Amino acid sequence: MATGTDMRARVIVPLVVALAFLMETTDATVLATALPVVARDLSVSVLSLKLALSSYLVAFAVMVPVSSWLADRHGARRIFVAAMVVFLLGSALSAMQSTLTGLVWSRSLQGAGGAMMVPVGRMIVVRGVAKSELVRALAWVTVPGLLGPALGPLVGALVTQSLGWRWVFLINLPIGLVAVALALALIPRLPPEPASRLDLPGFLASAVGLGGLLLGVSTLGEHLIPTWVAVGLMGLGVLALAAYARRARGRDDALLDLRLFRYRLFSIGLLSGTLFRMSGGAAAFLLPLLFQIGLGLSITVSGLLSGSFAFGGLTMRALAPAILDRFGFRRTLSAGTLLNALCFMALGLIQSTDLRVLLPLLIGAGFLQALIFTGLNGLVFAEPDGREVGSATSFSAVSQQVGLTLGISVAALVLQAGGDPSPAGAVHLSHFPAAFRTIALVLLLSILPLLRMHRGEAQMLHHQADRVGPQSQSDPRRKAQPGQV
Repeated sequence: MATGTDMRARVIVPLVVALAFLMETTDATVLATALPVVARDLSVSVLSLKLALSSYLVAFAVMVPVSSWLADRHGARRIFVAAMVVFLLGSALSAMQSTLTGLVWSRSLQGAGGAMMVPVGRMIVVRGVAKSELVRALAWVTVPGLLGPALGPLVGALVTQSLGWRWVFLINLPIGLVAVALALALIPRLPPEPASRLDLPGFLASAVGLGGLLLGVSTLGEHLIPTWVAVGLMGLGVLALAAYARRARGRDDALLDLRLFRYRLFSIGLLSGTLFRMSGGAAAFLLPLLFQIGLGLSITVSGLLSGSFAFGGLTMRALAPAILDRFGFRRTLSAGTLLNALCFMALGLIQSTDLRVLLPLLIGAGFLQALIFTGLNGLVFAEPDGREVGSATSFSAVSQQVGLTLGISVAALVLQAGGDPSPAGAVHLSHFPAAFRTIALVLLLSILPLLRMHRGEAQMLHHQADRVGPQSQSDPRRKAQPGQV
């Protein structure tokens, strides 16, 4: 019979962490649906609001590498609670903004909080249960990650329509305050873990590198800063990343261990995954604009349709491991990515609101996205072992934010170039085909690394469909499984 302590570790603590994750995953999707309304209220071009989305992702990417070190050094519960407070502060400030610049800074603060909240929350759950209970405990945590993207667009639409777009951020406050109170009351105070000294120069180099490169890409198009400044930021970012690579080579305390690239499957999964995730970022940005501006649909219908894209992925989660086992990673990922590229091409051809065409296309595209995400994450975690899994987790998280940011930025640039190239240019239905074709091309490019795989090379990931995968990103004691997304 389970004791009270066991019940707390297996169910109560994971539910508290899940509440914080629900707040983060929903927030990541609600804003995209409200972009046209926010643009009108702030009197800015809707394309410039790509910065409100990408600034969150940039801050997330910059802070993720140091989150585990902070938790080890200062205690996981303390950092988890502090991260939620930072996230809530960013939410409150975002709701108060009347300028694009202010919204970008507030969203960056949110991203910094989310970067510490998500991995540290998983760490708390992993360290609190025995291996035999790990899958069951993490099942509670993963539910928000599945529901947030599916419900977020509709929630964002309903809240924006009835209360105004600022409440998209304000709804985080009661949820977050409850999560903070429950965390302080129910999560045990975990003592700090032994931690090496922070490689501060390495962290600064990675932060400047990732921040400069992604911020530069995001601001191209004369949004907020001139093009020459954006290009300069990109150049600074590249130089800083080169400096980090030089410093991190062979170091045991590197926040991002470059020695992982000696593993073929890790390298293939990371490169292909970064390119593939561009389609996810682009879809989150393009679809609400296509529905509301291109097709003239209401924000509520737009939210329903955008949610159907995520719903397709939700239905795939249970099927993906069996499909990968049956057809193999190389064949499944290559064919699935090709089909996904065709879906994006078809979305670019949409000229009417015929739901008999739109819904199957959106659900099918989301279905394929989840299948490919599952397989690519499995490749990243197939070979690293022991302490290397922690660094692989950081690399995977950074790769995800980089891919999403690049996808949003590229989609916005192509939309802008296809119409009036001025920063305040309007968007019309005729501008969308080029953007969707560009993302389809990127998807095709993501197949090239997969072709380097040998037949049966990912065999160690087969026949494990009974294990749920998200724990493998969080737990350095376990290998990742095909079901990991």
